[in-house]
Amino acid sequence: MSKNTFSFAVCRCLLAQALAAAIGLATWFPYESLSVEPESNKDAKAQTTIKVGHTFTPANLDLRLADDFQKDYPAPHHFDFTRWKKWKGDARTSKGQCILAPTPLGNLGFSGIATQNMAFNPRLAGTNGVEIDLVGYSSKGDDPEEVENPDEMRLIMAWGLTLGNWHGLMGEQPDKPKDRGVQLHLDLILPNGLYVYLVRGLLPEDLEKYPKDGYTPGAHPGLNAEERRQTHEDAVEKGEVFVSAPCLCLATRLYRTEQQIEDILGHSRRWGLYLTDDANTIYWTLDGKVMDVADISGYFHSSPESVREGAHLTISALATDSCTIDDLKIYASPDE
Repeated sequence: MSKNTFSFAVCRCLLAQALAAAIGLATWFPYESLSVEPESNKDAKAQTTIKVGHTFTPANLDLRLADDFQKDYPAPHHFDFTRWKKWKGDARTSKGQCILAPTPLGNLGFSGIATQNMAFNPRLAGTNGVEIDLVGYSSKGDDPEEVENPDEMRLIMAWGLTLGNWHGLMGEQPDKPKDRGVQLHLDLILPNGLYVYLVRGLLPEDLEKYPKDGYTPGAHPGLNAEERRQTHEDAVEKGEVFVSAPCLCLATRLYRTEQQIEDILGHSRRWGLYLTDDANTIYWTLDGKVMDVADISGYFHSSPESVREGAHLTISALATDSCTIDDLKIYASPDE
């Protein structure tokens, strides 16, 4: 088995640790959203004007943090740790960009950086968001000639943005009942396709309210690895909001053909993750186009102390070589 070949069980340990199990759907879904918005809480219904397909620019937001990674830093750190901390792996600036790489190099592991300070508004008031260029990636598993079995699932690259009151990914909350966070992440798993997920952390009531996939403990006892995988794929194909512990999956997009994947990952694209309506609405953008919108009314407000001082941003990658990012900007509503 090669470094990049994953069993069904290991696949759930990708970015977000569960949702990357959504692989191998039989149908290519073009650019329509595969999302269903959850019902709003009666006491906090989101009032957003953000719509899928609209163009969004942060024109009325304050720039809270910007880094174009142009400055090179001396050894041994090679990075600006006044604003950033290493989450995992290695991070360095090179030729005006930021390179994230696992340690040791070639290891199938996580890498990433996170903001040292709370970079978003206290209580996530107003609108808060991040935009960043995903320039490219390098993976030892993306050469078809190196693949022993082309029909086996192979993780090529995973990448994501997490906005929460802790450093790290969904599922790594120090205090799971109280901590709150949202995440946009993508998983390139061949030969199946590129999957893009919009998720939030789980609340206890989610387990009763929404369908659960086979990767959610106790949901489908007795399933084998392939059957667990199929439950996840079925939920994605139906376009429903569903539980895939440790996340609630709000929206999923699948890009299946080589040309579609090349269009998304073959050149630099600008990815955005935003919360608006005082953190009652979440959406993500690609090159300024709103891709998916979901109502998460009451999620952050159910634990107001978690984001009383704001939230951190974690940028993470899972690959066997490196991931390149550039031109990061964090925005927030003024005077909140």
